[in-house]
Amino acid sequence: MEEASLEAAIGWLVQAIYAILLAGGELDAWIRRAGLADDIERLRSEVEGVEMVVSAVKGRAIGNKPLARSLARIRELLYGAEDLVDELDYLRLQQQLELEGGTRHDHDETDAHGSLQVERSTESSSVDRLRSESWGHFDIEEFAGNGGPVRAICKHCGVVVECTTDKGTPILRKHLKSKSCKKKRGASDLSSTGDATASTPSTATDGISSTRNMRGVGVEEPKHGTTSDTYTWDKNNFSNRIKDITHQLQGIRGDVREALMILGSDSSASSNHHVEHPHRRTSSLVQGKVYGRDHEKGKIIQLIKGHKSSSTVTVLTVLGIGGVGKTTLAQLVYNDPSVESQFDHRIWISVSKKFDETRISREILDFVSQGTHEGMYSFARLQEVLKGYIKSKRVLLILDDVWDDMNDCQWNQLFALFKSGNAKGNIILVTTRKPTVAKRRGTVEPINLHGLQNDVFWILFKACVFGDENCEVEGSLKILGRQIIEKLNGNPLAAETAGALLREHLTIDHWSNILKSEDWKSLQLRRGIMPTLKLCYDQLPYHLQQCFSYCAIFPCDYRFLAEEIVRIWISLGFVKCSHSSMRLDEIGRLYLADLVNLGFFQQIEGVHSSSSQTTYVMYGLMHDFARVISRTECATLNALECNEISSTVQHLSIVTDPIYWHKEKFEEILRKTVKNLRSLVLIGHFDSQLFQQILEKAHNLRLLQVSATVRSHSLPCGLVNPTHLRYLNLQVSHVWQGDLPQALSKFLHLQVLEVGLCRGTSFASGQMVNMEGCGEKLIFLSLERLLFLTTLKLTNMRKIRQVSVPSLQELILVEMPELERCTCTSLGALNSSLRVLEIRSCPALKVFDLFEKGHNFAEQQLMFKDRNFKTNWKPWLPGLRVLTVINCPHLLMPCLLPHSTTVSSLHIDGVPTLLKLKGSSREKLEISPNSRSGVNTDETMRLDGEILAFHNWGDLKSLHISFCGNLTSISFQGLGELFSLEDLHIVGCTKLFSSDVRPELTDEYATTGPYESLRCLRSLYIRSSGISGKWLSLMLQHAQILKELSLYDCPQFTHLRIEEEENNQPDIISASEASSSSGPDGLLCIPLNLTSSLEKIDISGSPYLRFDGNKEGFAGFTSLEELRILCCSGLLLSLVHNKGNYVQANRTWLLPQSLGQVVISSYAYETLSLCFLGNLTCLRKFQVLESPGLKSLQLHSCTSLEDLRIHKCKQLATVKGMQSLVNLMNLEVQENPSLVSLELHSCRSLEGLRIEECESLIALEGLQSLVNLKNLALLNSPGLPPYVERLSGHYELCPRLESLHIDDLSLLNTSLCIGLTCLQSLQLEKLERGGTRLTDEQERALLLLRSLQYLEFQDCLNLVHLPVRLHSFPSMKRLMICRCEYIPRLPKKGLPSSLECLVIYDCSTELREQCELLTRGKLIVMMND
Repeated sequence: MEEASLEAAIGWLVQAIYAILLAGGELDAWIRRAGLADDIERLRSEVEGVEMVVSAVKGRAIGNKPLARSLARIRELLYGAEDLVDELDYLRLQQQLELEGGTRHDHDETDAHGSLQVERSTESSSVDRLRSESWGHFDIEEFAGNGGPVRAICKHCGVVVECTTDKGTPILRKHLKSKSCKKKRGASDLSSTGDATASTPSTATDGISSTRNMRGVGVEEPKHGTTSDTYTWDKNNFSNRIKDITHQLQGIRGDVREALMILGSDSSASSNHHVEHPHRRTSSLVQGKVYGRDHEKGKIIQLIKGHKSSSTVTVLTVLGIGGVGKTTLAQLVYNDPSVESQFDHRIWISVSKKFDETRISREILDFVSQGTHEGMYSFARLQEVLKGYIKSKRVLLILDDVWDDMNDCQWNQLFALFKSGNAKGNIILVTTRKPTVAKRRGTVEPINLHGLQNDVFWILFKACVFGDENCEVEGSLKILGRQIIEKLNGNPLAAETAGALLREHLTIDHWSNILKSEDWKSLQLRRGIMPTLKLCYDQLPYHLQQCFSYCAIFPCDYRFLAEEIVRIWISLGFVKCSHSSMRLDEIGRLYLADLVNLGFFQQIEGVHSSSSQTTYVMYGLMHDFARVISRTECATLNALECNEISSTVQHLSIVTDPIYWHKEKFEEILRKTVKNLRSLVLIGHFDSQLFQQILEKAHNLRLLQVSATVRSHSLPCGLVNPTHLRYLNLQVSHVWQGDLPQALSKFLHLQVLEVGLCRGTSFASGQMVNMEGCGEKLIFLSLERLLFLTTLKLTNMRKIRQVSVPSLQELILVEMPELERCTCTSLGALNSSLRVLEIRSCPALKVFDLFEKGHNFAEQQLMFKDRNFKTNWKPWLPGLRVLTVINCPHLLMPCLLPHSTTVSSLHIDGVPTLLKLKGSSREKLEISPNSRSGVNTDETMRLDGEILAFHNWGDLKSLHISFCGNLTSISFQGLGELFSLEDLHIVGCTKLFSSDVRPELTDEYATTGPYESLRCLRSLYIRSSGISGKWLSLMLQHAQILKELSLYDCPQFTHLRIEEEENNQPDIISASEASSSSGPDGLLCIPLNLTSSLEKIDISGSPYLRFDGNKEGFAGFTSLEELRILCCSGLLLSLVHNKGNYVQANRTWLLPQSLGQVVISSYAYETLSLCFLGNLTCLRKFQVLESPGLKSLQLHSCTSLEDLRIHKCKQLATVKGMQSLVNLMNLEVQENPSLVSLELHSCRSLEGLRIEECESLIALEGLQSLVNLKNLALLNSPGLPPYVERLSGHYELCPRLESLHIDDLSLLNTSLCIGLTCLQSLQLEKLERGGTRLTDEQERALLLLRSLQYLEFQDCLNLVHLPVRLHSFPSMKRLMICRCEYIPRLPKKGLPSSLECLVIYDCSTELREQCELLTRGKLIVMMND
């Protein structure tokens, strides 16, 4: 543990000791009865004194080794004290169970009063606490809202007692001691619990002179294979241990106090708990050459250009861990000439830890004005002055290294001035390590910056080590170098750190030592990767430091499930209950979210992982960092690190395969560390005899996790000390010995049990229950003794047929092929406490108490309806958050799901009578057919409140119903209860709301208030479904704020109408009309109010649909931004109108001003002219697809158009109005064989031009005017190459062209190529008109392209010879040859020396074989099989 964390560690241990001694008061009472009260009180007092003295240290142990050693000694003594009081609590629990007869009387029985027994507290604020034995004499009759008891009735005298959770036990005890109850009971007084010193376990210790001995277990451990359950204890031994710890704490406390007096209050370190790091300042200047960020840089620059006309501020975030190159990437963008030319002002602000609006405003003002403004401290005044400088200017603002997750008010106040005036295209680029900053501030997708690719990283590494990226490294140094960069994870700062160390001596010995010691991980380096990461770590509160550093014991890239890591943290006591209203698991998830937000963990969504679940991982350098800062308490034992484990290690993982190569060293290390261990994780293969010594001596284990294969014997579970164990996870492969069930009965503190076995699992015969007629059934009889057990997970236990579980928070049963029954020892307690229920692949499971007896909870109120006190019954599974039942074909579940509003995740599939349900209560629910449900495929169904508990999905945002062919209707009343629903998808439901709708739907609609359903709906998507126009019209009436309407493949719609007047009635179409068979099935009515809310309309595959309205058509949709009409020729015909009285007159389509994108297909008229209301338009993108009848397209009104695409219009001959397209940036004209000419004179903003398969096109008028053109593709248009060749003889064409894609070598001429000084990419495709090689003139022209970096030959079937002088290209980085099967070899003079990547795809065998031999330098060769 670092010196800076010692004080926090001591504070944490003090609180842990208080928690045990003060928990419920039951341990205090037991200690008094045991005669140890005075000793414990002196210990408690000394612990308080230690806490007070240590709180005065205030960071002064940093750099003061004697003081640090004293604090470390206090920490060790406190560990011993915590272990000791935990042992006492274990003895208390054991004695209590013995007094109760070894069992908890909480089986599922209903007593004479009809009440279900509840024996455990179900408070959600922490792990369920053990109830006193007093509760066994009462029946719980009323529960509070949080699941705790309120009233109980005495079994003996029938008296009703108030018993709230906070004071219930004392009240019950008092009642049982009363004379009236004693008389009726005729039993001994409950308070006669026996002398605590009777039947006491004896303690075997090695002495009390050392901390390790004091932390030894105070119970005599049974030998492996023993069956005794009796523990004895020695009161005097415990008393001596307590006194010894107290005495040693007193002495060291005095030493610390004296040291603080010597240091005095003026010590320079006294003012800070943490090491203060200077404010990191950066500048806009790029330092040295940058490697491998071209793609990210290009993406950002493209985004900047694409948002130059945006009226809003665009915020782009660059996200990544420290040292990965976020600042460098921002510097590259900031200094790029093409970026500089686009902005009036470029501003660089280094933000770092504190987001100070005044400082940032002052620094922005310094950039945009000539003077300095150090004396100006008024934020309002700064903003006022600043506004005058940037008004109507385009600004690029870089906010580098943002740590502070500032609130919205701060952000909006600071950057309001960027939104004022007429400024357009303002960009804010933020670099940050925190995902929440990126998520909250970014307006576009963030740039997630990861490590460099191996090939680029190797070049950077050579530059850092040798100062020359082209240096040829050979032999052993190359092998060592490659091994080193594998450990650096592509991090540029790590490469610089390692490079500085390696270049001191370019020898094999020095590099080998660096590789072995990994010195680049040192925290002592002035500017290294680890100090950079530690800047973040030092800002963490101690509980997060503890949770993060602990995970270092797991392998690098180990993927945790959230619930898995949170369970571990809780079991080890890292998670504290800071909020009484929150459960420990909820607090633990907040810890995890904080660590993800700060970049210490990365979240991997299910779609990117091997499972569908979200996982969390510490990648590469972050895992290395965790191991560095936790090395005194956490360690991994493997072949490379046998010499590096501290004797103070508390948490150890053992990767067992390589350990057998160092058996003697391994045993020596274990002797030093085993007694201190609190966590032990075994991974790999192990020999049970070899690890027997660990289990015999590891007396303080809180966590044991085994994921391994047994080599010889089974794991000796009987040797595991049960005293402190909270977490047991056993995933092994071989046959278990019979001691596991017996051992489980002794783990009284156990909170989490996960067992996964393979075929051949068996238990000792004493743990089996033989039931007549049912064969052999196995049951965990001992689990009812595990009073603190919260999580049970059983996996792949093939011979288990019956499981009886106690009250739990999490129950997971996976792949239990013979499991038939799952029963509960207390149905009431399990019902109240269960949070997670997962049952997967249990094909024989038929009986589960919770599903069979859940109706009892609903009936209990009736049982007590004649009583004179109010009842407040707990509902069925009130706290359940996750419910998963998959592939259980015989398990009958209740149809009404979910059970309550608390269910955040639901997945039901492969169970009888139910549809497949998958979703999250706050996000998305998917409903689809269940092939194993056994539902009659001919029977229709209705989705209503008897199937889906709509009232419990109030927070649902999205509902998708797919391919439910027998579904006929959805309850409007139920939809009304989804008051947060924003997105509704209906796909492949052919009978849903079709013409033949049952009359009860009409009755329900008549009773549903107007506009109650779908009131928050923003998006409605219907595809391949049978919904009729009348029912869709009804749905649209309810969707008052709908933004997006998408209709795909719905040929039943024939007429589309917009209501012209606001209807005062709630129903545009009456309910009776909707259910009438003679109603307008094909008529779709859009309410008038939606004309002001709809932003997107997408209609496709409705060939019979026509617009039934006035000439305005869609122009009345005043908010419409995107319109797509595909394969709806009738609709388009009805929307356009003649501009004249003759048949061939121009066809005009009137559109709203707000429209930004239009896509149409199947347009049948010969002419089309777009026009807009008021002649104002913001249309930026227009696509015309597959309209074979269109001959003339007129675009005079499209003055804002930026993207135009015309595809497959076979008769299109003219495109008029091109002179109006001054803002056009991208033009694609494909498969238009009748088009002859394009007028491009006015298209000076054009950057991308693609002409393909336009056989008649012979002229691009004004091509010489396209000075900003960057991407040009001319393919299969034979009239254009001669035209361009002629034009290039008179003009310098395309001076800024970066990419050229052609299929005619005639364009490779000197007059054209000499002007292409910026060309970086050349693609030559299907060179059918050329010969087998390039002509001399073409080769000379090709060599003029000095900036060329990428060259591709694709489908060149005639080409036999590559360019002879291919080796002469100075900047070539990538060469691709695809499907050129007649090219036999590379040129004789080889390839360019700058080439980094060679791709050969579907080429000749000879060429492939030659390329396989190319291994020089940095060249990467990629070939398909």
